[in-house]
Amino acid sequence: MACSAKLYLYCCVCRQAGWFLAAIVVLIPGACLRGQSGITNEGPFTVFRTGTNEPLLTLSLPFSPPPTNSPSLLRFDFGFATAEPEAPETFFDSFSVTLQRNDQSVTALLLTADRTGVQWAPSNPGGLTLDPTDVQHADAPFPNLTPSLALKFAYSLTFALPALFAGGPLTLFLDLFDNLNAAGSLAFVQNVRIETATQPTRLLSSTAVTGPYAEETGAVLDEINRIFALPKPSANRFYLVQANQLTRITRIRVEGSELTVEYQLELPTQPTLLTSGAVTGPFSAGTNTVWNSTNRTFTLPKPSTNWFFRIAGDRTTKIVGIRVVGAQVVVEYQFVSLKLHSAAAVAGPYLEPSNVTLNETNRAFTVNQPAGTGFYRVFSDVPTRLKSPRASGGQLVLEYEFNP
Repeated sequence: MACSAKLYLYCCVCRQAGWFLAAIVVLIPGACLRGQSGITNEGPFTVFRTGTNEPLLTLSLPFSPPPTNSPSLLRFDFGFATAEPEAPETFFDSFSVTLQRNDQSVTALLLTADRTGVQWAPSNPGGLTLDPTDVQHADAPFPNLTPSLALKFAYSLTFALPALFAGGPLTLFLDLFDNLNAAGSLAFVQNVRIETATQPTRLLSSTAVTGPYAEETGAVLDEINRIFALPKPSANRFYLVQANQLTRITRIRVEGSELTVEYQLELPTQPTLLTSGAVTGPFSAGTNTVWNSTNRTFTLPKPSTNWFFRIAGDRTTKIVGIRVVGAQVVVEYQFVSLKLHSAAAVAGPYLEPSNVTLNETNRAFTVNQPAGTGFYRVFSDVPTRLKSPRASGGQLVLEYEFNP
């Protein structure tokens, strides 16, 4: 792999000793913040692009301490693309991913990618020694990003965290090295998260679509490619995938005497962090913000003046913490719990109706109209009150608002 030793050295020294080396360029730590102009948030993708006249673009993503009593997996999708031609003795543009405990006791260099391909778990003196097979990966589609560069590849990555990473906060470093030539390169990541393996992914089946479903104990799981393989059933069966997060079966096919069931993870709808220099606004979406759906945080460069934050999305959220981590700000949020309860008498008892529908975008509950008199309450972890109900067909629409 061309110049992999040089790039590995730059990554390792950056994380272990606090400075950067790339070719003959020496960068002080402040260069990380200056390079942020080449990092943008585009839908679910965080995109790094060369062309900012900075040799290094870097972004750090903080994670809460993984548990010590169960295994954890680091997962994300990434890709690299470049217009650089093949050339001998050249320091190519490259992208590296490094995981480190915040106390710097453990550092793992997971990958380095350039126009020659990906070097998985390259040599890492002073850091954790990994085998390339420790960084499991599968081919993934490359998204429609601009510019469209000639050479491109993308992967879904899974890294089982060694025990040394458990119990302490972690930081994932994403670094794009720009050799400052005229040929452009870009890299992207999406859906970066740490999953705790509290429940194994299982395949369930039934003879009827309504169940009952039982585990297919003979199914073999390829977790990286998200495929179950099992013997072909002798009659029609219906299948479900049970996992730690929402899944969807994408294909079921028969190959000889074997049945394969392919599935994918359904990603949550992405909220958007809005920022403003004044509490009254106007608020706009930041371009350098990275969303972490697992920890429910946004990470962005620390501003030079006071900033105010809001979160927009199709679910009601509230900001529960804002903290500074080095040169970045981490905004923590949580989803607001909203439930409608009803009763036949004002004194209760109040129970949650089985036919209620919540529309958080329009801030309204919809329920079937009761046969007699009905009383309603909203149970939430923020002050909330109902507006006057209105009839719509055979249903009641109960709008609500939050009390400041």
